[in-house]
Amino acid sequence: MKLTKRQIDNIIEHTPAELKGFQKSFESDFGWYMKRDANWSYQAGWVQHNSGFVLAVKVFGIIK
Repeated sequence: MKLTKRQIDNIIEHTPAELKGFQKSFESDFGWYMKRDANWSYQAGWVQHNSGFVLAVKVFGIIK
């Protein structure tokens, strides 16, 4: 599903600090956002964290 930049920023804001900066695989993809003139995109998906799942955003494979 295509997301807006505001939605991506909101997900990043609510991602636990201990996940940021690490490479983790998504259990399930949620959506993406790509700037109009970019050749890369933000990928959002569910990451396993503690005993549950957290919605996170990756750029170049790193959680933001």
